[in-house]
Amino acid sequence: MAEYFSAKQITQFREIFNSFDKNGDGNIEADELKCVLKNLGQKVKTKYCRNMIKQYDKNNTKRMEFREFLDMMANVFQYHLSHPEVNKDTQVTPIEESQKQNGAGIDDATNRKMEDLFDSLDVDESGFIDPEEIVKLTETLGEKMAIDEVKELIKQVDKDGDGRVNKEEFKRLMCSK
Repeated sequence: MAEYFSAKQITQFREIFNSFDKNGDGNIEADELKCVLKNLGQKVKTKYCRNMIKQYDKNNTKRMEFREFLDMMANVFQYHLSHPEVNKDTQVTPIEESQKQNGAGIDDATNRKMEDLFDSLDVDESGFIDPEEIVKLTETLGEKMAIDEVKELIKQVDKDGDGRVNKEEFKRLMCSK
């Protein structure tokens, strides 16, 4: 399904994939996926992450390779295309190059990766990740969360109290240990 994306989108997905691939071995393992989901506010068991990976693991390595990751992302995009009420524009936005200080104490490359990840989660390109987008994401990942549960998670990181996660709140969440 990689042909589903433009070269620019594939490059952006590679950066997102690499941010998941903490040990840099070219695969996403269950523990790496669990860590990323934990940073996104989801408490999941390693077994859940193994099952998620298993859905796309075509060669039974128990790890998700980049091509398999692209297949997963194509499924996400196809869902949004088939549900226009959820998302009017599913195109991944270009990475914005920024020379200004990011304020989160992170280097520019990491900052760009986090912004790219944020943009991929902000499907309506509003500049915020709202509860509905998170519910749709959890549906796509195979375990739908209730809207009230998502709102409670957002409250934990929503510093301005608007019920959504903005880019700066997302970066702080991703940098927290």
